[in-house]
Amino acid sequence: MHRTLRSRLNVLPALLLLALVLPACDSGGGSGSNDQIAFGLNYTRLFAPATSAEIQTVRSDWAARNTTSSNASVVASTTVDGATVSIVEHTVTATGGGSVTHYGAVRAPAGASNLPILVVHHGGDNGFSINATSANTGVRQFATAFPTLASSTVQVFPVYRSETISTTGFAALGGPYTAGGTESPWDYDADDAIALLDAVQGLAEFASVTNDERVAAIGFSRGGNTAALHAIRDNAVGALVDYYGPTDFFNDGALTLASGVLSGNGAALGLPGAQFLFDTVLNPLRNADGTYNANADYAGARIEVVRRSASAFESDLPPTQVHHHYQDGVVPVLFSQAFAAAAEGGSFEAFFYGTAGGTPSGAFHAPELTPDMQASIPRVEAFLGAQLGGSQARRAALALAY
Repeated sequence: MHRTLRSRLNVLPALLLLALVLPACDSGGGSGSNDQIAFGLNYTRLFAPATSAEIQTVRSDWAARNTTSSNASVVASTTVDGATVSIVEHTVTATGGGSVTHYGAVRAPAGASNLPILVVHHGGDNGFSINATSANTGVRQFATAFPTLASSTVQVFPVYRSETISTTGFAALGGPYTAGGTESPWDYDADDAIALLDAVQGLAEFASVTNDERVAAIGFSRGGNTAALHAIRDNAVGALVDYYGPTDFFNDGALTLASGVLSGNGAALGLPGAQFLFDTVLNPLRNADGTYNANADYAGARIEVVRRSASAFESDLPPTQVHHHYQDGVVPVLFSQAFAAAAEGGSFEAFFYGTAGGTPSGAFHAPELTPDMQASIPRVEAFLGAQLGGSQARRAALALAY
């Protein structure tokens, strides 16, 4: 296990990182003389560590949402590689998020009876596919990459609002299925997952195949952070696995990526959730011409950052395991290093792979395709097997992110 915060990953051109160490380059009242201001954004004001008052504000908001599921039904099912894959439709209602039609896929291995539930959170911004070739976004490939989990749990795959479940290659499933609502990376993503889990547990079709007291969550990339937030918010969640999720937005990697987004860097804007954060959090803080606005609502923007940073709620985590590659060119390793530092102690493990300081590449963003990250798979299966085994009087949530 490795917890150092000293390595740096150059995922964007060096000039973007330099912007963070230069003195304020835009004028405007309301900033301290040592504030770091670049691309019209005051990094010091936005990315200072979360306060206890801000964390409590977010907790209070979550508690007031009263997220519920209704009108749940299985709309299609078929056999895929010997397992039964079903599409569940339901309505999610959450204060502030409206009521939306939502979908998820459920995979039950052949002969399933009283098995734990594993909630699998996909990566990226484009939904997931029954037939995708990556465990990050594919139901079949997840089962191939994690064979023990595939045979010993019932997997629940939530799609996120406004995204689509692709059923190409499986006509019996109908579809594709597109969830309603507007996108809300990491935030209402968690509400949708909480509601879908409740829907599955309430359906007669799954009553005999699942054990509602044993639940886990696993997530990849965007889904890694969503899985963590799901586990934090759902006291029934008993275990979490996070693969390279952007779980902490208060680290140097997040600041560098913010510079890339604000400067219009295409690679930065293409990262999971980046365009949403630009549109709803970062750009509204600037004047119309892109300069610094000292009177912008930084307090409101900070709440939006805090509610998307699982690391700020580390005291609410169940037993957790994190996996990240040093050379990950999609989500910088700094995110998981900061998460590990925040969650130091307790039932928390962090594993890092590859060589610190190596050249970043998207090839290191898939556990089953990266040779040194393949070692994570038996660790995950052993960890979740231990957490989900026996007669736990709790549900364990397992979240995987792309």
